[in-house]
Amino acid sequence: MMPDYALWDSLQSPVWIFDIDCKRISWANKAALMFWNAETLDEISQRDFSKDMSEAVNVTLSQYQKRFDAGENIKTWWNLTPGNITRKVLCHFTGYLTPEGRTAMLVEVIADEPCLRRDIALADFTNLALLFDSDGKLVSVNHAFEEYFGNELRDLAAFATDTHLARRWLRSARSNGFFQAGARCWTGQNFQWFDVEGVWLGDRQQLLLHLSDLSDLGEGRDEMQLVRHHAEMDYLTGLVNRRGFGKVVHGENDKNRSYSLLFLDIDGFKLINDTHGHSVGDRLLTDIAERLKLTLDNRGLLARFGGDEFVIKIDRSQVGIPGDLARELIAELNRPFEIGDIGEIIMGCSIGIARYPEDADNLDTLITYADMALHRAKYLGRNRSLYFTPEMACALHRKARLRHRLSIALEKCEFSVHYQPITRSDDGMLKGFEALVRWNDEELGHVSPAEFIPLAEETGQIVQLGRWIMQQALKQLRTWRSKFGIDLMVSVNLSRAQLQPGLAPYVSELMKQYDIKPSQVALELTESTMLLDYDEARHCIEALGQIGVELYLDDFGTGYSSLSQLHDLPITTVKLDKSFVQGEHKGSLAVIEATRAICEKLGLRLIAEGIETQNQLEYLKHCGYDYCQGFYIGRPMAPEQLEELHANLFEQSVEN
Repeated sequence: MMPDYALWDSLQSPVWIFDIDCKRISWANKAALMFWNAETLDEISQRDFSKDMSEAVNVTLSQYQKRFDAGENIKTWWNLTPGNITRKVLCHFTGYLTPEGRTAMLVEVIADEPCLRRDIALADFTNLALLFDSDGKLVSVNHAFEEYFGNELRDLAAFATDTHLARRWLRSARSNGFFQAGARCWTGQNFQWFDVEGVWLGDRQQLLLHLSDLSDLGEGRDEMQLVRHHAEMDYLTGLVNRRGFGKVVHGENDKNRSYSLLFLDIDGFKLINDTHGHSVGDRLLTDIAERLKLTLDNRGLLARFGGDEFVIKIDRSQVGIPGDLARELIAELNRPFEIGDIGEIIMGCSIGIARYPEDADNLDTLITYADMALHRAKYLGRNRSLYFTPEMACALHRKARLRHRLSIALEKCEFSVHYQPITRSDDGMLKGFEALVRWNDEELGHVSPAEFIPLAEETGQIVQLGRWIMQQALKQLRTWRSKFGIDLMVSVNLSRAQLQPGLAPYVSELMKQYDIKPSQVALELTESTMLLDYDEARHCIEALGQIGVELYLDDFGTGYSSLSQLHDLPITTVKLDKSFVQGEHKGSLAVIEATRAICEKLGLRLIAEGIETQNQLEYLKHCGYDYCQGFYIGRPMAPEQLEELHANLFEQSVEN
């Protein structure tokens, strides 16, 4: 199904999706069709750009692909040749995931060089000029501004030093075609007084600012002093920034005094920006800074390091136990914030603590260690504080090494798939296997799936790994059919990241390739997999159900799925989590029996996993469970080991 591009199609700037692997444009809005001199989308999508593409460009695009996979966006000038006419255009490139699960490039043309020169030329009489898009993002500066103030400025809100003022300027320019104001602005390097004249460029929905420098007028400002001062200050909160923080700490000569650093990060702040916009986020950051200052009450040096990160230096001889102060700060930030029309916003924060000189004898290392403790606090549940320990550094280095080795292993397909038997409860006959990935690295040795699977999910590599596991599992089914003349089934675990529109077609194509029936394939989903973006996940799950594969709900009883999900989704089988199978208290037995009653009412089959004893097996048989899985029945093994140790299972296999 074609994605909904209506939002991009309404943009006046050219926007298109470039398939890097196929070297073709797969979609373009109306402005992009005009840019490429194309009448229809079909016409532009048929053009093969690889014919005229140099190797340098090809390599550059491959590098872009890797940067997109790492979450980066790119803004740069490119030479494009629509209609045999070369045009130099300023482009914004973003990674875009295709329905097939590949990384393509979303291209937006921000401006072209001739238009920019025309617009900037209009501002020559003022010497200084800035160009912003309709959202207030900086598009370009003229040479004079860059020569005086550099290229650190990013958007209109930063220049105006006030999000609300920037929005007023944009509204006024749109409504009246221009505005004029005197303001103390941030140039990216320092604060400067300007007479600002704004002109709205309606044809491209952009704002051009003409600037006249008023710095020499009145108040006897010491320009060099202002430059030095504001280079060390955060324009939004008025706190010292990272540079100013370092200068103060180094200037205090603390070699003989013990102090602690508290690295504080707001929990869920990105959600606020995404939901309510950056203007609300900026107001919230200002309020957070004020509340932190009031709570500290001059007991420490407070700095904003950027985004929603704050750092506090406290003298332990004056403050006492850092953890006590951290808990006080967390409690204060847990109180609701009142933000204008939005109403109450409830936040939290996590804090990492590192101590000088116990943990490190220099500021940079101390900041790094406090940041490690912060991330560990977030991992453990957020809204808490944690002290740095040497084990955290070891864990971080281990994770970095794992990330590197994982990339190599994916390139070389250094994984293997083991298979754990699933048998019928009443007679012990073989139903099939669960496919489980294993990794034995030549440098790291055996790496547990509990360690590398979450890392693969975090980096997005789980999509590539998951497809490889699926292919190996279906290929193995074909091998067993040739060897034993039986059609077994195999179940494969799915991660949330794999629930993409292209998954069902991919599985369907694999089944055709290896001549596998849909009834031989089961895909296992955990309850938590379906929680995030439930509607999006549901569409993918329904598409899988439509191609006829079995869908298992794994680890049942440990997540948050509702009975309505079991009823609404094409789930065929429930796998009861092993914690209940292995539990000996009455609560576990009650869950086992209640799960059986629920599934019987809903017409779902049941698999009990984690069976380790004969008693557990007998009890589950008594409760009427359909299938069993666990070490007592068989451990996960390579195919050759399975065939050797469990030959009787293959001989007595049951048809699905």
